[in-house]
Amino acid sequence: MRIKVAISLSLFAIFGAPVPLLNAATISFQGNLSTDATFLPPGAPAFTDADYAQWAAVVSSFHVSSTSTIQATTFSYGGGTNGNGVAILEGGFEPYLTLFDGSGHFIASTFYGTVCPAGANANSISGYCFDVGLDAGTVGPGDYQIAISAFDNLSLAENYGTGTLSDGFTGLGNLAPGEDLHYGFDVVLTPAVVTPEPRALLPAGLLAMSLWLTKRKRGQS
Repeated sequence: MRIKVAISLSLFAIFGAPVPLLNAATISFQGNLSTDATFLPPGAPAFTDADYAQWAAVVSSFHVSSTSTIQATTFSYGGGTNGNGVAILEGGFEPYLTLFDGSGHFIASTFYGTVCPAGANANSISGYCFDVGLDAGTVGPGDYQIAISAFDNLSLAENYGTGTLSDGFTGLGNLAPGEDLHYGFDVVLTPAVVTPEPRALLPAGLLAMSLWLTKRKRGQS
């Protein structure tokens, strides 16, 4: 028992306290591309659903408190249940997600993302599974913005490889027959686990090791 205590104290002094695993946080968004649009179609205020699908985008903001991975998944094309347990109806437009930092600089999109991610459903009318998943990798603490638009309404910042979110969108979105403008998606933040680096022995570790070695020499271990 004395040996185990001495070793455990010394290992604690070398490697530090273990870092606990933290749970993922899910942020759910839902709404309608026409009523929530941050970027509107150009021209007269009387827009059709097709106009909104072509040009509009809804931008939502969220905060990341610690270094985390960011993933996002849509539900509204094929229907499903979001992270809040709310049922999202099928029949929405074919979605496109784009992630920006707090200053509007492009980070990632679903252009090369996953179509029909795990848990997505096929639309019962079209038979297709066009919901998408975005994997933005690991990001640092800060404010972020995520935009949802109809495929293939890219941000100009992504399309040109320069500029910011405020420059707008390409206007290349479309709305197929039977689709409407409602949307629903989740952003999942998973805090990164940091492994402590070895460090010099602390006084407590030195003391435990010293006592253990002394007792061994005296034949008391």
